[in-house]
Amino acid sequence: MRICDTRLASIAALAMAWLSPSLSAQEKPDTLSLDMARAIEIAYKQNANVTTSDMEVTRATYNQRKGLSALLPNVNLSGSYGYTLKKQRVYFGGGDDSSNPFASAFPKEGIEMGQTHNIQAGVQAGVAVLAPQLWASLALDRNAVEQAVEKARASRVEMTSEVRKAYLGALMARDALRVLEESLANAQENHGQIRQKFEQGLVAEYDLIRMDAQVKNLVTEVIRAQQSVRLAEMKLKVLMNIDPDHPIKLKEQLEDYSHVVYGRLLSDDAPLSLEQNSALRTLDLQGDQLEKIIKVKKMAYAPTLSLSFSYNYSFASDQFKLDNNRRWSPHSMIGVSLNIPVFSGGSRYYDLKATRLQLQQLALQRRQTEKELNLGLTNSRSEQRNAASQFVASQEAVRSAQKGYDIAQARYRTGAATILELNDADLALRQAQLNLNQSIFNYMVASYTLDQLEGRIYMKSNKQQ
Repeated sequence: MRICDTRLASIAALAMAWLSPSLSAQEKPDTLSLDMARAIEIAYKQNANVTTSDMEVTRATYNQRKGLSALLPNVNLSGSYGYTLKKQRVYFGGGDDSSNPFASAFPKEGIEMGQTHNIQAGVQAGVAVLAPQLWASLALDRNAVEQAVEKARASRVEMTSEVRKAYLGALMARDALRVLEESLANAQENHGQIRQKFEQGLVAEYDLIRMDAQVKNLVTEVIRAQQSVRLAEMKLKVLMNIDPDHPIKLKEQLEDYSHVVYGRLLSDDAPLSLEQNSALRTLDLQGDQLEKIIKVKKMAYAPTLSLSFSYNYSFASDQFKLDNNRRWSPHSMIGVSLNIPVFSGGSRYYDLKATRLQLQQLALQRRQTEKELNLGLTNSRSEQRNAASQFVASQEAVRSAQKGYDIAQARYRTGAATILELNDADLALRQAQLNLNQSIFNYMVASYTLDQLEGRIYMKSNKQQ
């Protein structure tokens, strides 16, 4: 029997060893204390998806400004220098050609043409005067910015939901661990009492064996629950983009959210709306984009008019003397260019029809998405109601199970109950406590799913609503 007690103590010590890292980590000065609001705030600042979405908004804004620059004049400065290595020769017939009366006036070896040094410098400018397709395309750039902004908002809505659920998952794992620890403590206390009675000959060895098995089973469950806590906290850390080994301390418990469930019991269901749903808003923006694309493609049939201007100076001389004003020659020109589309083989026509068909496909996709989202709203609202009902029943079950365990423990001490009744009462109490925590978790997860479907952005004032 001493050997059995020693093994039991070793197993209990092993469980405490698994628990000790998280407890000691909470005492470190660099431990990050978290509530839900703080966790979401850190995720907003450090999560890569949110940061990338914000950068996409900035990129779309730059592209919009790039498109606006096409309306402004385009001015370029140019300059070139050429050194003639060997000049070109021009021949006007031989000196002995009797048919050419001027043959004797030109040398037989020809005449060199050009200058040794050649410099060209000038300015060229152009501006679109009439460009309907360009003007229409500017609306596409504005739409691209709106889509990027909506994508960033959707990223925050989704991140809020994920962080909330991960945070609740960590609370759920910690509360489950706490329930198992309390059950283990009760089992160890009962085991000590039974061992004393067995040594006094007041109980059978069967009772001691059963309680010994009960304690060992609870030790295994505690170890498993501790691992669940570590995994849940690691998932939360990944979402916040912090070091997985960085210690954290959760300042709340799952029970702190029970008032939200109470509020649901005392109030009617709030109306649901998909007006701010990110998926539908994105599809609407895509539809608006296609309509603008159709307008741009229609403008391809319109004529374009542009204005150009150039002013150049040229210098040519065998001697590199730039102060010789007689060698500098100015040249300027102004021009107008008109382009009228006439025929392109039907490419513009069929391109326009393909885009209109794409717009019809998008409309069908939006209707289907809206139906699926409405179904999601209905399911989440139903899960809310079920969790609220489960919460009420679990509260009553906890009170009854606690009372039953106290009675069973007292009856066993007086010999009026068996060890099986005591273990059953402990199991019923443990299960009732876990069910209560599960009901709160289910309700809050359903609520956060509704917030995500409705496209609600996180606000500190309603962090637990």
